[in-house]
Amino acid sequence: MSGGRSVEVAFVRQDFDAPPAETTAVRLLWLLRAHLPHGLRVESERIRLRLAVPEVGATTVAGDALTHRACAGWSVED
Repeated sequence: MSGGRSVEVAFVRQDFDAPPAETTAVRLLWLLRAHLPHGLRVESERIRLRLAVPEVGATTVAGDALTHRACAGWSVED
């Protein structure tokens, strides 16, 4: 990415039956590996992840990853 910029995206747990944050964080790292994820912070109901994507595309990239069934019950925080 030009300039080495990154943006933080927060994922929040929306469903009580969703996988725990730690499990989802590992899955997101794998799904988003092409965007050089770094700066991971995992909380009980929220995952914060820095991605090497332009800010305008971060929500799209993150939302695409959440369509994978392994991330069911999680969404991108507004």
